[in-house]
Amino acid sequence: MVDREIIEKGLREYLDSDVKFMLEIGGYILDGGGKRVRPQLVLTFAKSVGGYIPENAYPLAYAMEYLHTASLLHDDVVDGSLTRRGRPTANRVFGNDACILTGDYMYALSLYLFSIYGDIDMIKNVSDSVKKMAEGQLLELKRIGDLNTTLEDYFKIIKGKTAVLFGSCCYVGASTVTDDKQIKENSYKFGLNIGLAFQIVDDILDYVGSSDKVGKTTLNDLREGKLTYPLLVILDKVTPEERELINRVIKDKNPSEEDLLKVKDIVVKYGGIDISVKKARELVETAKSSIRELPDTPEKLELLKIADYIVDRQF
Repeated sequence: MVDREIIEKGLREYLDSDVKFMLEIGGYILDGGGKRVRPQLVLTFAKSVGGYIPENAYPLAYAMEYLHTASLLHDDVVDGSLTRRGRPTANRVFGNDACILTGDYMYALSLYLFSIYGDIDMIKNVSDSVKKMAEGQLLELKRIGDLNTTLEDYFKIIKGKTAVLFGSCCYVGASTVTDDKQIKENSYKFGLNIGLAFQIVDDILDYVGSSDKVGKTTLNDLREGKLTYPLLVILDKVTPEERELINRVIKDKNPSEEDLLKVKDIVVKYGGIDISVKKARELVETAKSSIRELPDTPEKLELLKIADYIVDRQF
Protein backbone atom coordinates (compact mmCIF):
# COMPACT_ATOMS: atom_id res chain seq x y z
CA MET A 1 0.00 0.00 0.00
CA VAL A 2 1.20 3.49 -0.84
CA ASP A 3 2.39 5.44 2.19
CA ARG A 4 -0.58 7.36 3.60
CA GLU A 5 1.66 10.32 4.43
CA ILE A 6 2.56 10.73 0.75
CA ILE A 7 -1.13 10.96 -0.14
CA GLU A 8 -1.93 13.40 2.68
CA LYS A 9 0.99 15.65 1.72
CA GLY A 10 0.05 15.57 -1.96
CA LEU A 11 -3.59 16.40 -1.30
CA ARG A 12 -2.58 19.58 0.46
CA GLU A 13 0.20 20.46 -1.99
CA TYR A 14 -2.15 20.60 -4.97
CA LEU A 15 -4.96 22.31 -3.04
CA ASP A 16 -3.77 25.76 -4.05
CA SER A 17 -5.89 28.90 -4.16
CA ASP A 18 -5.41 32.64 -3.75
CA VAL A 19 -8.54 32.66 -1.58
CA LYS A 20 -7.47 31.66 1.93
CA PHE A 21 -11.06 30.92 2.99
CA MET A 22 -11.23 28.29 0.22
CA LEU A 23 -8.10 26.65 1.58
CA GLU A 24 -9.49 26.74 5.10
CA ILE A 25 -12.68 24.92 4.11
CA GLY A 26 -10.84 22.43 1.91
CA GLY A 27 -8.32 21.78 4.66
CA TYR A 28 -11.09 21.31 7.20
CA ILE A 29 -12.79 18.51 5.30
CA LEU A 30 -9.48 16.86 4.33
CA ASP A 31 -8.41 16.98 7.99
CA GLY A 32 -11.59 15.06 8.82
CA GLY A 33 -9.76 11.90 7.84
CA GLY A 34 -11.01 8.92 5.87
CA LYS A 35 -9.13 5.90 4.60
CA ARG A 36 -8.23 7.56 1.27
CA VAL A 37 -9.48 4.43 -0.50
CA ARG A 38 -9.95 6.25 -3.81
CA PRO A 39 -6.39 7.56 -4.29
CA GLN A 40 -5.09 4.23 -2.99
CA LEU A 41 -7.06 2.48 -5.74
CA VAL A 42 -5.58 4.74 -8.43
CA LEU A 43 -2.00 4.15 -7.29
CA THR A 44 -2.35 0.46 -6.47
CA PHE A 45 -3.97 -0.31 -9.83
CA ALA A 46 -1.14 1.51 -11.63
CA LYS A 47 1.48 -0.64 -9.91
CA SER A 48 -0.56 -3.84 -10.16
CA VAL A 49 -1.05 -3.47 -13.91
CA GLY A 50 2.26 -1.89 -14.90
CA GLY A 51 4.66 -2.89 -12.13
CA TYR A 52 5.42 0.73 -11.19
CA ILE A 53 3.66 3.99 -10.33
CA PRO A 54 4.30 6.68 -12.97
CA GLU A 55 4.70 10.25 -11.75
CA ASN A 56 1.44 11.44 -13.32
CA ALA A 57 -0.55 8.85 -11.32
CA TYR A 58 -0.06 10.83 -8.10
CA PRO A 59 -1.78 14.10 -9.10
CA LEU A 60 -4.51 12.05 -10.79
CA ALA A 61 -5.03 10.10 -7.56
CA TYR A 62 -5.36 13.39 -5.68
CA ALA A 63 -7.80 14.64 -8.34
CA MET A 64 -10.08 11.66 -7.66
CA GLU A 65 -10.05 12.43 -3.93
CA TYR A 66 -10.90 16.07 -4.70
CA LEU A 67 -13.91 14.86 -6.70
CA HIS A 68 -15.00 12.76 -3.75
CA THR A 69 -14.46 15.65 -1.34
CA ALA A 70 -16.47 18.00 -3.56
CA SER A 71 -19.36 15.53 -3.58
CA LEU A 72 -19.23 15.32 0.24
CA LEU A 73 -19.39 19.11 0.54
CA HIS A 74 -22.40 19.27 -1.76
CA ASP A 75 -24.12 16.22 -0.22
CA ASP A 76 -23.93 17.60 3.30
CA VAL A 77 -25.60 20.81 2.16
CA VAL A 78 -28.35 18.94 0.29
CA ASP A 79 -28.95 16.50 3.15
CA GLY A 80 -28.64 19.07 5.93
CA SER A 81 -26.19 16.73 7.67
CA LEU A 82 -24.90 17.76 11.09
CA THR A 83 -21.85 15.54 11.52
CA ARG A 84 -19.33 13.68 9.37
CA ARG A 85 -16.60 11.43 10.76
CA GLY A 86 -17.44 12.54 14.28
CA ARG A 87 -17.09 16.29 13.62
CA PRO A 88 -19.51 19.07 12.65
CA THR A 89 -19.96 19.12 8.87
CA ALA A 90 -18.16 21.87 6.97
CA ASN A 91 -21.44 23.57 6.08
CA ARG A 92 -22.29 23.89 9.79
CA VAL A 93 -18.93 25.53 10.44
CA PHE A 94 -18.55 27.72 7.34
CA GLY A 95 -22.07 28.00 5.92
CA ASN A 96 -23.82 26.43 2.92
CA ASP A 97 -22.86 29.02 0.31
CA ALA A 98 -19.13 28.81 1.04
CA CYS A 99 -19.18 25.01 1.00
CA ILE A 100 -21.01 24.80 -2.31
CA LEU A 101 -18.48 27.17 -3.89
CA THR A 102 -15.57 25.23 -2.38
CA GLY A 103 -17.03 22.04 -3.82
CA ASP A 104 -17.23 23.74 -7.21
CA TYR A 105 -13.58 24.76 -6.85
CA MET A 106 -12.55 21.18 -6.11
CA TYR A 107 -14.42 19.89 -9.16
CA ALA A 108 -12.59 22.49 -11.27
CA LEU A 109 -9.25 21.66 -9.67
CA SER A 110 -9.75 17.98 -10.47
CA LEU A 111 -10.54 18.78 -14.11
CA TYR A 112 -7.46 21.03 -14.28
CA LEU A 113 -5.21 18.21 -13.00
CA PHE A 114 -6.68 15.80 -15.54
CA SER A 115 -6.08 18.30 -18.34
CA ILE A 116 -2.38 18.39 -17.42
CA TYR A 117 -1.59 14.84 -16.24
CA GLY A 118 -4.30 12.75 -17.88
CA ASP A 119 -5.49 12.07 -21.41
CA ILE A 120 -8.77 12.39 -23.27
CA ASP A 121 -9.79 8.79 -22.56
CA MET A 122 -9.43 9.30 -18.80
CA ILE A 123 -11.28 12.63 -18.99
CA LYS A 124 -14.19 11.00 -20.85
CA ASN A 125 -14.43 8.22 -18.26
CA VAL A 126 -14.24 10.54 -15.25
CA SER A 127 -16.59 13.13 -16.77
CA ASP A 128 -19.17 10.43 -17.38
CA SER A 129 -18.85 9.35 -13.75
CA VAL A 130 -19.36 12.90 -12.48
CA LYS A 131 -22.47 13.17 -14.66
CA LYS A 132 -23.80 9.91 -13.24
CA MET A 133 -23.03 11.09 -9.70
CA ALA A 134 -25.32 14.08 -10.19
CA GLU A 135 -28.01 11.87 -11.74
CA GLY A 136 -27.81 9.45 -8.81
CA GLN A 137 -28.22 12.24 -6.28
CA LEU A 138 -31.20 13.69 -8.15
CA LEU A 139 -32.90 10.30 -8.36
CA GLU A 140 -32.33 9.80 -4.64
CA LEU A 141 -33.99 13.16 -3.93
CA LYS A 142 -36.93 12.19 -6.12
CA ARG A 143 -37.41 8.90 -4.25
CA ILE A 144 -37.33 10.35 -0.72
CA GLY A 145 -40.43 9.28 1.21
CA ASP A 146 -41.58 7.03 -1.66
CA LEU A 147 -42.52 3.54 -0.50
CA ASN A 148 -42.79 2.48 -4.15
CA THR A 149 -39.01 2.80 -4.56
CA THR A 150 -37.72 -0.39 -6.18
CA LEU A 151 -34.44 -2.25 -5.91
CA GLU A 152 -33.79 -1.18 -9.50
CA ASP A 153 -34.18 2.44 -8.40
CA TYR A 154 -31.88 1.82 -5.45
CA PHE A 155 -29.08 0.37 -7.56
CA LYS A 156 -29.34 3.24 -10.06
CA ILE A 157 -28.96 5.63 -7.13
CA ILE A 158 -25.95 3.98 -5.50
CA LYS A 159 -24.26 3.27 -8.82
CA GLY A 160 -24.34 6.99 -9.48
CA LYS A 161 -23.73 8.45 -6.04
CA THR A 162 -20.93 6.04 -5.04
CA ALA A 163 -19.90 3.21 -7.34
CA VAL A 164 -18.96 4.98 -10.57
CA LEU A 165 -16.29 7.06 -8.84
CA PHE A 166 -14.69 3.88 -7.46
CA GLY A 167 -14.81 2.48 -10.99
CA SER A 168 -13.11 5.55 -12.42
CA CYS A 169 -10.37 5.43 -9.78
CA CYS A 170 -9.42 1.95 -10.93
CA TYR A 171 -9.80 2.86 -14.61
CA VAL A 172 -7.56 5.90 -14.24
CA GLY A 173 -4.92 3.95 -12.32
CA ALA A 174 -4.76 1.27 -15.00
CA SER A 175 -4.79 3.88 -17.77
CA THR A 176 -1.60 5.50 -16.49
CA VAL A 177 0.34 2.37 -17.45
CA THR A 178 -1.59 0.62 -20.24
CA ASP A 179 -3.69 1.29 -23.33
CA ASP A 180 -5.19 -2.21 -23.21
CA LYS A 181 -8.96 -1.64 -23.43
CA GLN A 182 -9.91 -4.94 -21.77
CA ILE A 183 -7.63 -4.36 -18.79
CA LYS A 184 -9.07 -0.88 -18.29
CA GLU A 185 -12.65 -2.16 -18.57
CA ASN A 186 -11.96 -4.96 -16.07
CA SER A 187 -10.36 -2.45 -13.72
CA TYR A 188 -13.48 -0.30 -13.94
CA LYS A 189 -15.70 -3.31 -13.18
CA PHE A 190 -13.65 -4.08 -10.09
CA GLY A 191 -14.11 -0.55 -8.78
CA LEU A 192 -17.79 -0.41 -9.71
CA ASN A 193 -18.62 -3.58 -7.79
CA ILE A 194 -16.64 -2.72 -4.67
CA GLY A 195 -18.31 0.70 -4.83
CA LEU A 196 -21.76 -0.91 -4.83
CA ALA A 197 -20.69 -3.11 -1.91
CA PHE A 198 -19.26 -0.07 -0.10
CA GLN A 199 -22.57 1.78 -0.27
CA ILE A 200 -24.61 -1.25 0.83
CA VAL A 201 -22.31 -1.62 3.85
CA ASP A 202 -22.76 2.09 4.59
CA ASP A 203 -26.51 1.51 4.49
CA ILE A 204 -26.17 -1.46 6.85
CA LEU A 205 -24.10 0.57 9.30
CA ASP A 206 -26.75 3.28 9.28
CA TYR A 207 -29.01 0.71 10.93
CA VAL A 208 -26.68 -1.25 13.18
CA GLY A 209 -23.37 0.65 13.35
CA SER A 210 -22.01 2.54 16.32
CA SER A 211 -22.30 6.32 15.96
CA ASP A 212 -18.76 6.68 17.36
CA LYS A 213 -17.29 4.31 14.76
CA VAL A 214 -19.45 5.33 11.81
CA GLY A 215 -18.71 9.00 12.47
CA LYS A 216 -22.27 10.21 11.96
CA THR A 217 -25.73 9.80 13.44
CA THR A 218 -27.22 6.36 12.84
CA LEU A 219 -30.69 5.86 11.31
CA ASN A 220 -30.02 9.09 9.43
CA ASP A 221 -31.13 7.75 6.03
CA LEU A 222 -34.43 6.61 7.53
CA ARG A 223 -34.77 9.96 9.31
CA GLU A 224 -34.39 11.66 5.91
CA GLY A 225 -36.97 9.38 4.27
CA LYS A 226 -34.47 7.34 2.24
CA LEU A 227 -35.23 3.69 1.53
CA THR A 228 -31.97 1.73 1.40
CA TYR A 229 -31.16 -1.92 0.75
CA PRO A 230 -31.74 -3.35 4.28
CA LEU A 231 -35.28 -1.96 4.28
CA LEU A 232 -36.13 -2.52 0.62
CA VAL A 233 -35.34 -6.25 0.73
CA ILE A 234 -37.83 -6.94 3.53
CA LEU A 235 -40.80 -4.85 2.38
CA ASP A 236 -42.50 -7.87 0.81
CA LYS A 237 -42.40 -9.67 4.19
CA VAL A 238 -43.90 -7.08 6.52
CA THR A 239 -47.47 -7.00 7.82
CA PRO A 240 -49.91 -4.28 6.65
CA GLU A 241 -49.52 -2.60 10.05
CA GLU A 242 -45.72 -2.63 9.79
CA ARG A 243 -45.89 -1.28 6.24
CA GLU A 244 -48.11 1.56 7.42
CA LEU A 245 -45.61 2.40 10.18
CA ILE A 246 -42.72 2.42 7.70
CA ASN A 247 -44.70 4.62 5.30
CA ARG A 248 -45.52 7.07 8.09
CA VAL A 249 -41.90 7.27 9.24
CA ILE A 250 -40.36 7.91 5.82
CA LYS A 251 -42.91 10.65 5.07
CA ASP A 252 -42.47 12.34 8.46
CA LYS A 253 -40.13 15.34 8.35
CA ASN A 254 -39.27 14.81 12.02
CA PRO A 255 -39.94 11.17 13.02
CA SER A 256 -39.66 10.23 16.66
CA GLU A 257 -36.72 8.16 17.88
CA GLU A 258 -39.21 5.59 19.10
CA ASP A 259 -40.69 5.12 15.62
CA LEU A 260 -37.23 5.02 14.02
CA LEU A 261 -36.19 2.24 16.40
CA LYS A 262 -39.41 0.34 15.64
CA VAL A 263 -38.55 0.37 11.92
CA LYS A 264 -35.01 -0.73 12.74
CA ASP A 265 -36.40 -3.66 14.74
CA ILE A 266 -38.60 -4.62 11.77
CA VAL A 267 -35.57 -4.59 9.44
CA VAL A 268 -33.57 -6.77 11.84
CA LYS A 269 -36.51 -9.13 12.52
CA TYR A 270 -37.03 -9.97 8.86
CA GLY A 271 -33.33 -10.46 8.12
CA GLY A 272 -32.65 -7.22 6.25
CA ILE A 273 -29.16 -6.90 7.71
CA ASP A 274 -28.11 -10.48 6.95
CA ILE A 275 -29.49 -10.29 3.40
CA SER A 276 -27.61 -7.04 2.84
CA VAL A 277 -24.31 -8.43 4.13
CA LYS A 278 -24.70 -11.41 1.81
CA LYS A 279 -25.34 -9.13 -1.17
CA ALA A 280 -22.29 -6.99 -0.36
CA ARG A 281 -20.10 -10.09 -0.17
CA GLU A 282 -21.43 -11.31 -3.54
CA LEU A 283 -20.53 -7.97 -5.13
CA VAL A 284 -17.02 -8.15 -3.66
CA GLU A 285 -16.53 -11.64 -5.10
CA THR A 286 -17.70 -10.38 -8.50
CA ALA A 287 -15.18 -7.56 -8.20
CA LYS A 288 -12.36 -9.96 -7.40
CA SER A 289 -13.18 -12.08 -10.46
CA SER A 290 -12.67 -9.00 -12.67
CA ILE A 291 -8.94 -8.87 -11.88
CA ARG A 292 -8.11 -12.58 -11.80
CA GLU A 293 -6.05 -12.16 -15.01
CA LEU A 294 -3.71 -9.62 -13.40
CA PRO A 295 -0.28 -10.95 -12.38
CA ASP A 296 -0.07 -12.36 -8.86
CA THR A 297 1.84 -9.54 -7.23
CA PRO A 298 1.79 -7.91 -3.77
CA GLU A 299 -0.23 -5.09 -5.35
CA LYS A 300 -2.90 -7.48 -6.62
CA LEU A 301 -3.08 -8.96 -3.11
CA GLU A 302 -3.50 -5.42 -1.79
CA LEU A 303 -6.44 -4.87 -4.16
CA LEU A 304 -8.07 -8.06 -2.89
CA LYS A 305 -7.53 -6.86 0.69
CA ILE A 306 -9.13 -3.52 -0.14
CA ALA A 307 -12.14 -5.41 -1.53
CA ASP A 308 -12.43 -7.47 1.64
CA TYR A 309 -12.05 -4.38 3.82
CA ILE A 310 -14.98 -2.75 2.02
CA VAL A 311 -17.41 -5.38 3.27
CA ASP A 312 -15.76 -6.42 6.54
CA ARG A 313 -15.47 -2.98 8.15
CA GLN A 314 -17.33 -2.95 11.46
CA PHE A 315 -18.43 -6.59 11.06
